[in-house]
Amino acid sequence: MIAPSILNADNMHLSRDIKAAIESGIERFHIDIMDGHFVPNLSYGPELVKDFKRSFPFTKAEIHLMSNNLDTTLPLFVEAGCDILEFHYEATNKPDYWLNYLKDHNVRCGMAINPSTPVNKLKPFLNKLDQVLLMTVKPGFGGQKFEEVSVDRLTELQDMIKNENLDLPIEVDGGIDRETLKLTRDAGAKIFVAGSYIFKNGSIEDQVMKLKKEDK
Repeated sequence: MIAPSILNADNMHLSRDIKAAIESGIERFHIDIMDGHFVPNLSYGPELVKDFKRSFPFTKAEIHLMSNNLDTTLPLFVEAGCDILEFHYEATNKPDYWLNYLKDHNVRCGMAINPSTPVNKLKPFLNKLDQVLLMTVKPGFGGQKFEEVSVDRLTELQDMIKNENLDLPIEVDGGIDRETLKLTRDAGAKIFVAGSYIFKNGSIEDQVMKLKKEDK
């Protein structure tokens, strides 16, 4: 599955760019939420998610919450109507609480880990998750180069999931293009977040279709 990151879309024509991707068969968008504390950047607020779901009610809004103030931020995006929410393992000392909170509010839950975090930190939570987000760059900014070590990390995570007899999709985010999509797909990834490749290289439709050819 291709999940375009709207962080790299044209903010002055965001609806246009989203529509172009939907017309290419996209069913889910990755929305990066950055609070300026957990990562050194700022992005969107809950109002954008409300507008997104009002304008595109049949398209999934996947929130990648890069915040370490979950008490404030996480409920806001649940209330805004997101379909999937991924928070960072590194951002909270009560992950079980938030996983249960998302389940109680009928929001699909994911947990993200940074490139510097050992993947085995996720093991206690795997059976509570709907998906895992493996960052393949340091979070905070779009357009970064894919970190090659991510392939080994992905393989380790996939083996860990199999050993637990779980069917848990892994999502990768950071530096995804045709080449890195193939690398991560072969290592076990199922969901591919792509921003710059889709929105910064001419025709959105053409770029989506190029990625879809590799996602088989």
